[in-house]
Amino acid sequence: MIIIPGEEKSVNKIVIGDADALIALVLENDPNHQKSIAVSEVLKKQGNIVIFPITVFPEAITSLKRAFNQPEKAHLINKKFLAGDYNVEYLTPEIMKRAAEIFDKANSKQNTLFDAIVASTAEKLEAEAIFSFDNWYPKLGLKLAEA
Repeated sequence: MIIIPGEEKSVNKIVIGDADALIALVLENDPNHQKSIAVSEVLKKQGNIVIFPITVFPEAITSLKRAFNQPEKAHLINKKFLAGDYNVEYLTPEIMKRAAEIFDKANSKQNTLFDAIVASTAEKLEAEAIFSFDNWYPKLGLKLAEA
């Protein structure tokens, strides 16, 4: 949390969450599990607000259920979503258009439209960082959250 000199209110820094970080948080055998826990604790301690683009949820839930064969983890995220446990940024035409522009310049098959939506959301919300382990974001000039 930042206290602005001369002002009474504080400003929380925004961090955008990506599906890989959300998966790593719930999946104990994920190679980034311990790192995701450490980053999450630092973000919380610093008073950052983690906002997930709405598209992160279908991406993470589908990956957990199909690719990782972890339906219970998929349903855990879904239940937490339904309970309102996440800060969510909904897809707007502005975010989608910018994401399509970012995606159009992507050269690797690893860079998906979902990732471009995360990047576009980070730009729109002027995020401090992205909670992810994807090295494409720094190539776009966006900072990754660290422990």
